[in-house]
Amino acid sequence: MKWLPLWRILSVGGLVGLIFWIILWNGWLTPVQYLPRWLELLVFLPPLMYLVRGIFHGRISTCVHAVLISLIYATMGVWFAVSPPEEVYGYVMLALSVSLYAGSFMTAKVLGKKAKEEASA
Repeated sequence: MKWLPLWRILSVGGLVGLIFWIILWNGWLTPVQYLPRWLELLVFLPPLMYLVRGIFHGRISTCVHAVLISLIYATMGVWFAVSPPEEVYGYVMLALSVSLYAGSFMTAKVLGKKAKEEASA
């Protein structure tokens, strides 16, 4: 239970970091843009925006969804990391998605254990 704030900070930081990194990269920093900017933002941001409220409130079901969604972003991070013009984008996306994954996984684990103890008491 003493580690819960750390895991929550890790998951919130990964989520907010991914949102801002995607907006920053696709809005201003991208060296090569093959698709329209609005289309990339429309594809990449809605799954993350779905998680915002639940992650901020520490809901177990949202943490489980965040674990699954972060795997998609980790795969995209690897995809972008092997393409030379977007290498930095891929590495940062991979790091932030791993942060979201680890924080959400451990938050769900700790909160689930706490809920189980409260139910049995």
